[in-house]
Amino acid sequence: MSIWITRSEPGATALAESLGGAGFKPFKAPVLRIEPLAFEPPQDRFDTAIFLSAHGARLAAQTVKGCFRRAFAVGRPTRQVLLESGIEATVAEVESSEGLLADLPDSADQRVLLVSGVGGRQVLGPALERRGADVKRLEVYRRVPVIPLIECDEVDAAVASSGDGFRQAARVWFAAGGAPDLPVLVPSARVGALGPELGLANVIECAGADSQAVLAALRSMKREH
Repeated sequence: MSIWITRSEPGATALAESLGGAGFKPFKAPVLRIEPLAFEPPQDRFDTAIFLSAHGARLAAQTVKGCFRRAFAVGRPTRQVLLESGIEATVAEVESSEGLLADLPDSADQRVLLVSGVGGRQVLGPALERRGADVKRLEVYRRVPVIPLIECDEVDAAVASSGDGFRQAARVWFAAGGAPDLPVLVPSARVGALGPELGLANVIECAGADSQAVLAALRSMKREH
């Protein structure tokens, strides 16, 4: 089974290695490129730092390491990147912004640092401010759309790891003449809900964006077929 990995590097290579080791035929054709941004290290101290992606953690962890008391990560891949930088982070039971909101302690009068890319979902910041937190957003990268060359008849399924990635993958797929019944594995119901809007309704929800979650979903799909 040939799997199109649409996510950006270095996650694309890590996922390809896991899928290849499990007997699948992955090929990497990212639809987004991560462009680091210059940023000033925070001068303030924060009660909490929240890392909203593995990219943000990779680019900023060492720079912001000493300016907060506790850290939260949006998912397991982000937590793993932080661990490699010596930062212990808590992951919400539900790996999403909403899951973090549900698990975060009372943030009234707390200073919170959000480490993220440009744009993306504006969920945590406004919600924490309504709870009385003083929130600073540190944007350390931007996502740049890429249009890779793909052969649609060689693709059995695709993996998209975010809403932005799913949108761009759909553009690339249909521009290449792909059919609307392509199975697309996504990390959450929120991302999957974009499928009908994008013209790709054969969406398979994984229990997260990490390799183990993708593999479990692929194996389940393979058994069903």
